[in-house]
Amino acid sequence: MAVKRLDTTVRGYLEGNVHKAYMRPKDAAELYGYTKDHMLALASAAGAVYHLPKIVLINCRRLEDYMNHMEKVPGTNKYVKKIFVRAGEGSILYSIGRNRFIDMARDAGAVYKLSDGIVLIHLDTFDEYMERYHQERIALVTPLGKEGK
Repeated sequence: MAVKRLDTTVRGYLEGNVHKAYMRPKDAAELYGYTKDHMLALASAAGAVYHLPKIVLINCRRLEDYMNHMEKVPGTNKYVKKIFVRAGEGSILYSIGRNRFIDMARDAGAVYKLSDGIVLIHLDTFDEYMERYHQERIALVTPLGKEGK
């Protein structure tokens, strides 16, 4: 398997090999298949809009975190929010092993068993459960940009 190196030149940026931290609303709208106004509304709901002098930017990470459970509808440019997933898909979404994900979902009370043997996990309930494990921010001894003398 060949390893793809990141191109640190301007050419790599123009060819799309660099992940952008911020985007203009027009570019984000083209990427996700929304109108510019709809994209701004979605980004505002995510708290990802930054109004700078003469420019508006969208924080890509915040937007992607907000859209974490959204899936593209095949054959369209529309996205819908997924509420339930199967165990395999959930383990991929959260980067947790399948069995560990199932155990955590059971502990969270997020498991739904349907009559025909299908097991689904409710993502909102699982997200609330995951917040139990959130660690508070730890301040740096020497804040960045303010080096001691």
